[in-house]
Amino acid sequence: MCSASESVSNETEAAAWLDNISFCSGFCQWIDEELIDSLPADSQQPVESTRASEAEAVSAQPSAEKSPTEIRTGGNRRSRIHAFFKRAWKAVKKPFLRCRRTRVESDPDPASVPGPSELQNEPDTEPTSAPDLPDWRPTTKSLHKLYTMQDLIGTGSFGKVYKAIRKSDGREVAIKTTRKWNNCCSLQIPGCSRRLATEVGLMLMLRRPPVCPYIIEMYEWFDRPLVFSLVLEFPQPCVTLREFIMDSSGLSEAVARGFMRQLVLAVQHCINHGVFHNDVHADNVLVNTDTLELKLIDFGSGHLLDSAGYDSVKYIGAFLFCPPEVFSKPKYYAVPTNVWTLGVTLYMMVNIKLPFSSVKQILKACPFPWKAELSSACSDLIHQCLERSPAKRPTLEQILQHQWFESQL
Repeated sequence: MCSASESVSNETEAAAWLDNISFCSGFCQWIDEELIDSLPADSQQPVESTRASEAEAVSAQPSAEKSPTEIRTGGNRRSRIHAFFKRAWKAVKKPFLRCRRTRVESDPDPASVPGPSELQNEPDTEPTSAPDLPDWRPTTKSLHKLYTMQDLIGTGSFGKVYKAIRKSDGREVAIKTTRKWNNCCSLQIPGCSRRLATEVGLMLMLRRPPVCPYIIEMYEWFDRPLVFSLVLEFPQPCVTLREFIMDSSGLSEAVARGFMRQLVLAVQHCINHGVFHNDVHADNVLVNTDTLELKLIDFGSGHLLDSAGYDSVKYIGAFLFCPPEVFSKPKYYAVPTNVWTLGVTLYMMVNIKLPFSSVKQILKACPFPWKAELSSACSDLIHQCLERSPAKRPTLEQILQHQWFESQL
């Protein structure tokens, strides 16, 4: 006879194994949302009604024999696939239900065992007390019932971005879909009762009024078993700041000044709302080519603002935009890092190229020479932002007060 400790150990191992295969349940739900919802209406009938319709169709046909393959429909085939996975999931989980019940009853802290849709990671800071967010929860309706998906407009390691049309009013939006197994970072924001994917949580914080016109807006989000999707503002016509610089063969100081002011205000808004973007660069800024209005995008590398700083070994921003302290010190800090990246971006706007091409250059804070026709005020601002010592860099407020912003050139 097994001892009590051996029995508990076996039940714990079985329960742990059950957790590892729990994606089957999520896969069934995904089949529901991704396949069944996307089928034409006539192929979404229940299996029983489909079979009844087939029977009526067969009886109405002439007496000539038809093969089963000719009678089956695409919808029926998908229904059988869906039913197969549901039966498989029920068969797999049944022997372990008792073990799972035993573990849950003996665990006084269910929050320590998140469900399949929760994301695993420690928050950057302890959430402070704040009133509950009335709108932090994901939209529960089917994404495909609310939006018509169109062209793919961007892709990367994070997932994909699609252009879409909101069915309720015909508004064009961008839908960013990220696979959960490619993005395991999460945090808990003040006023929210559960952990959220980093980009979702930070963009919810930025939705708190007052909002900033220079930061992309998130309208709503969807949390599905395998992916989460963000419905974002889609300014038109727009290109990335890098594309705009290259197409213009560099920017005049007047245009660069307007862009720099908008970027500083966007970053300042983030800091004031407790958000550290951590990846400000020319590919994460959209330019409306009609109005020359900027939008700061992509908060997937961001953090909650933390006065204690961030571990340099965990820096995940763009390599050639990162400050020297990331390579030389154990910690880096939000505002000095933002000021450095703003300096790199300003240099690129007026010189077309980046100021650094290697770690050695970044550590020395020794940029390439800039154009001879650049004004002394613009050169001075770039020099201050690219100061090697974080303590000697200007604050965001000091940047806006620099003499270059008073110039009319």
